[in-house]
Amino acid sequence: MPAKIPACVGMTMVGRFPVSFQVLQRLQPENPKTPALRPHESQTMNDWDDLHCFTVLVEKQTLTAAADALGVQHSTVSRRIARLEETLGLRLFDRIGRRYLLTAEGERIRAQAQEIAVGMGSLLRAAREQREEMAEVVVSAPPLVAKGLLMPHFAAFARRHANIRLVLQSDAHISNLHARQADIALRLVRPAQNDLVARRLRPVRYRFYARERYLQTRARAEYAFLRLTAVGAHAQWQAEQLAGRRVILACNDFDLIKAAVAAETGIGLLPDFHVRSEDGFVRADLDGTGEQAEFAADMYLVMHEDLRRSPKIRAVADFLAEVLADKPAG
Repeated sequence: MPAKIPACVGMTMVGRFPVSFQVLQRLQPENPKTPALRPHESQTMNDWDDLHCFTVLVEKQTLTAAADALGVQHSTVSRRIARLEETLGLRLFDRIGRRYLLTAEGERIRAQAQEIAVGMGSLLRAAREQREEMAEVVVSAPPLVAKGLLMPHFAAFARRHANIRLVLQSDAHISNLHARQADIALRLVRPAQNDLVARRLRPVRYRFYARERYLQTRARAEYAFLRLTAVGAHAQWQAEQLAGRRVILACNDFDLIKAAVAAETGIGLLPDFHVRSEDGFVRADLDGTGEQAEFAADMYLVMHEDLRRSPKIRAVADFLAEVLADKPAG
């Protein structure tokens, strides 16, 4: 009686999922001096986390940042990278201070590793959706956008799409859509990558606000200003507007700027959507010209092109485009 051939022949396990040995072989560059990865050797590469750590460390460049992104100890990242290098027989990184920079060998396998990472992300997502009754869509947005623009509409979304659970990542950190850290991202900068699809939603307008009493009880020369410490086009514009003016407070949070304006500490830059009529703020005329300085930056809904045909992703994207669209005033 012929022996049964195990179903896993030619396969190795990446996490709980089988991946063909041929796929793992592709990680090794075509270099006659580099020994080929043989099937029995591939058994040491039985953990998807090793490859995932590699792709995250390439992006973050330090063990601490990679560990934070992965939710593990930095020693775990170091151990997995060392195991991956030993398995492949390649030195993947140069250690320069705390930074991990790709070697030439690491650079050659980078694209293939990311391709496998994307495939595994899709596989894990598909498996998760099959296990769950509700589909899950991860939306990444800056904290202020999440609180001020998204939260008021989530109840309406739940009523319209009872079978979709939204997972909101409200973090100043920009989620990596290529690594599938999020399905949809709201960004204030249009992405340059060709495989990301961007839909323009609305402009976000920034102006200088103050309490009316603050402006009425001080001469223009006595105005004090609150500066947002941030990066981006609006921060550069703010720096130009505040050049030569007295800045008495700097912070990295719009909520703190708003609280300081409410306390009549000074004049601060705020996005229009973060100011309500009940706040009692007025737009400040900085130079007495009768005009309020304004900066506008477009907000984009961004997703990976591989996801735009997914019904659940499309449902969320269409809803966000509807409620965040630029509507005429009045």
